[in-house]
Amino acid sequence: MIDLNRLILIYFPRIALVLFILLISIAMIIYPGGTYRDLSTEGYIFSQNFLSDLGRWSSWNQGQNFYSSLLFSFSFMIVGLVFSAFFWTLPSIFNEEDFYFLTKIGSSAGIISGVLIIGVALTPADIAYASHIIFSTWFMRFFLIAAFCYSLVFYKSEIMETKYALGYALFSILITSYILILEFGPSVEESLWALRVQVLSQKLICLTFIISVAFQTIGNKKVYKIQNKL
Repeated sequence: MIDLNRLILIYFPRIALVLFILLISIAMIIYPGGTYRDLSTEGYIFSQNFLSDLGRWSSWNQGQNFYSSLLFSFSFMIVGLVFSAFFWTLPSIFNEEDFYFLTKIGSSAGIISGVLIIGVALTPADIAYASHIIFSTWFMRFFLIAAFCYSLVFYKSEIMETKYALGYALFSILITSYILILEFGPSVEESLWALRVQVLSQKLICLTFIISVAFQTIGNKKVYKIQNKL
């Protein structure tokens, strides 16, 4: 019999992350070119192009960007759907522990974050800029709430190892740092250096997100093994 919860908490997130990396990498390769500060550049520049540049209907240099945009949207929709299901299911691991209510708060924030990620996918920055900014800004804030809550859950849990709590706590700190950079860091309008700071910090938090989720699926798998022995 297929254990749907096991698939959602362990294997679907891993598949989603692999697909995300693959599709975004292809989108970068076929991106026509142009950046916020220089419309004449060719191709995707890792230190100067935001991920959302891939989702534009037309690239900054006015090139046709249909395929890159399609891959961007599809990859973000996969992540949003999978992680909404992930956070919906995650409390089931801890339903025998005293802090079950805390998992509900964290998962509610995680589900909202997943929905907002889908919003990012459906709002190209050159067509619906205001909506795109709202979705991309707030999904990080809600994910911070989810990460903080589950840091406490993992720390208090008798079935989840403490190292997973430390991993999520570190992730919470990095998300907070990224939000502070967004709010108080240098504006991309100021200089090329400021653009690079914003772009590379976005890439760093994206990489951290991938690592933290992959790390958590390992913890989830260990918990499943423990519960099946009981």
